[in-house]
Amino acid sequence: MVDEEIVVDKLRHINEYTEDLKQMRGMSKDKYVNDVVIQRAVERTLMNLIQSCIDLAQHIRAAENLSPSGTSKKEIEALGDAGIISDETQARMEEAVGFRNILAHRYGDVDHDIVYDVLHSDVHWFEQFQQAVAQWFQDRDAT
Repeated sequence: MVDEEIVVDKLRHINEYTEDLKQMRGMSKDKYVNDVVIQRAVERTLMNLIQSCIDLAQHIRAAENLSPSGTSKKEIEALGDAGIISDETQARMEEAVGFRNILAHRYGDVDHDIVYDVLHSDVHWFEQFQQAVAQWFQDRDAT
């Protein structure tokens, strides 16, 4: 059974991290690329945001007895397969999981231009994920 407290807590974290990232927007790419403190703040917030999405997906997958667990991408895939999130949101969130692995484990050098672009053009996918899960949870509780 899905634990309401866990779902609400993870949705709150996703919202907070998303809002934090929105506040970090607006600087020029040149300023971002040359400011290691800002880079670290953005990267850490992105990692926390993506991990919160994974944790939420994992909880729902396990509680709802969806497909077997596996990788973090499989946790996201389970929500897509169950119709909780759209195919497009699923694909973007799976990409985010790979991106988190790059940031967290420093596979090669982090491309700060890419991180800047994610900050300015991809944050809405996390909002889509959050809204879809919240809607599913609300609809589920209503029945």
